[in-house]
Amino acid sequence: MGNTIDLFMWGYQQHVQISFQVSAESLFKKIDYKLNPRVFFIGVLVDKREDRHPVCLEPEDCGYNVESFRDLKDLATQLEKVDEEGRIFHSHQIAQENHEKRITTKSYIEGINKILKRENVYGENEHYVASPTYIDGFLVFTVLSLNKNALNKYYSLIKDKMDERFTIYRSFIESTINIFLKECSNSLKDPNNAINSIERNADELLRNAGRQFMYTVSAAGRNFEGLHGLYDACNEIASMKYEGAVGIGKMIIAPKDHKNVKVTLQLKEPIRVSDYRKVRKFLELSDNSSAIISDTALIYGLGELRGKYNPKEETLFEINFTSHFKWELSHDNNPLMVVEYREPSLPVEKINREKFYSDFPRLFDGISKEQIDDLWDISMEATKQKHGTMLVISDNAANEAIRLGKQCFTLKPLKLTEKIIQQITSIDGAVLLDRDSTCHAIGVILDGLATEKGDASRGARFNSAIRYYEQFGKETSLVLVIISEDGMINLIPNLKPQIKHSLITEAIDEFKSILDLQNLNHKAFNQGMSFFQSLNFYLTKKECETINKLRKEIEEKFKKDLAMMHIVYSDLEPNEEMNDSYYKPE
Repeated sequence: MGNTIDLFMWGYQQHVQISFQVSAESLFKKIDYKLNPRVFFIGVLVDKREDRHPVCLEPEDCGYNVESFRDLKDLATQLEKVDEEGRIFHSHQIAQENHEKRITTKSYIEGINKILKRENVYGENEHYVASPTYIDGFLVFTVLSLNKNALNKYYSLIKDKMDERFTIYRSFIESTINIFLKECSNSLKDPNNAINSIERNADELLRNAGRQFMYTVSAAGRNFEGLHGLYDACNEIASMKYEGAVGIGKMIIAPKDHKNVKVTLQLKEPIRVSDYRKVRKFLELSDNSSAIISDTALIYGLGELRGKYNPKEETLFEINFTSHFKWELSHDNNPLMVVEYREPSLPVEKINREKFYSDFPRLFDGISKEQIDDLWDISMEATKQKHGTMLVISDNAANEAIRLGKQCFTLKPLKLTEKIIQQITSIDGAVLLDRDSTCHAIGVILDGLATEKGDASRGARFNSAIRYYEQFGKETSLVLVIISEDGMINLIPNLKPQIKHSLITEAIDEFKSILDLQNLNHKAFNQGMSFFQSLNFYLTKKECETINKLRKEIEEKFKKDLAMMHIVYSDLEPNEEMNDSYYKPE
């Protein structure tokens, strides 16, 4: 039996939308899985067709209805009239037609954005609209939605124009969004390519986004000769070794004679940034106190920052070459992008402070905020240890120091401070301390039973921590803080965040109400199951059984509605590690 499309634009609209959705998930989950991308189409009928709806949505359960867009054409016309005063008239007919088309497109996009904001005032998603593609009488707009909370946790620049004319991008995410939407618009030019609509894979799109974002940085140098090629130049410089050594150093990007840059060593003849080997050799001279000074076309020497920089100017950026094939971009000490082996990504927090402060009270009963503050400061200082290290925080630390005495250096109990962390973590082995930040042993070699919970892709430090926790974690309050060479922190145990139990009970009641309907609400059914799957860990055995039973009853009652096309859901199973500590107080 075929699947009937009520809001029909073209025959393969469902297939292409699904293809775009899969591509969006592949792309944005590489950046941050919490972005939770969603893709849908808005089709506006621009030809006179009595057999077509004036506005179509795909999928129909995208969270909006066609009534929301009933005034879109009128709104776009009003916005287009606002642009008339500044309209440019071209002598060539084709140029004039293209100009008119751009204004119309801009007006429609502004209109769609206004409607989406109006309908989504308290929503959790931010929407982005692509330029439309004409398909069978419709202007088809691809809309991408991303989670606001996930977007807002990353630093972003303010300016989106260079010289008030040329578009630049405020963040790596924004550049990625632009690249993806352009790819969607181009792919729709062949609307019947339903199998693999977006042919370029996620890695290629991310590389293009990283390259495009670097135009924001090169534009800040105010030297047109350096506008292009900065992304590739940094990759080449990071890949080179000088006399066998890895290049580590900094480059400041700013206009020549920037008021906040003091040149301490000036070259008589500037080095061209495109002369990668010379740049790599010169990089050897930079250190913690001085950096290469460049306007992206030329390198003028070494220098340092001085005075108070106004970050709103966005005229000064720093590129930090941290290791072989790796460099980082920042602005005003705020990380913007990390590129490793030519693959760009967003800077990842060493650890989420909120998680640290949430997990410790759950693992150490009665621990005070002051105690957590001290442990946090010690952990942050330990991230500066270039070879990585591990902190074992245990209420049984004093006894463990005695038990492990032959495989560690036991100490007279010592209250740890940030000043001595670098010294005591410089040797191999873990640091053993209690909740009061009192250290009992250093250089500790941990023991523990073999466990299936290890990870072969991780190093010996991580797996020894897992083994130790599996053996002793149930005997005493215990947390292991694992710090890798790049300063990233893992906590063992890695607790899932707490949620309010009422979220689950209310969702079950709403799901149950589907059975009271005469016709199946596909959107409510799929959203309900997606919600339960996302929170599967938090479900009790009884709740899993209740949801599984309800789902089967719904599928049986509405089997005619589900006959043409539906998602097949598996039974939910409880997680043996779940307990009441994962529920927030109501």
